[in-house]
Amino acid sequence: MTAALTPALALAYLRELSLDVRSAVVLDAAGEPLAGDPSLAARARELLASSVERASATTGDLLVARAPDGRAIAAIAGDLAIRELLEHDLRATAAALAAPRSGGSET
Repeated sequence: MTAALTPALALAYLRELSLDVRSAVVLDAAGEPLAGDPSLAARARELLASSVERASATTGDLLVARAPDGRAIAAIAGDLAIRELLEHDLRATAAALAAPRSGGSET
């Protein structure tokens, strides 16, 4: 991928990769929501601060992945999700979120 995904496109991309995502959010490097379900932001920040990538919730597992630029994506997995595959998809989406932009200079 040669261009970074916007936060909204990153969520759409994740939903294309993983069909059993109940809810998701993209966070900036400070942990503030950029797109998606803002009610997940506080729990996602807690996971990111603890360096854990998965936590159980009553609505399904909350999984997170951090992009190299500090942004992050978090998702609630549905009952039918294959957790390891969803974790892979989150990492791929985080990488695409932080991919270098084409056509411009990198600073």
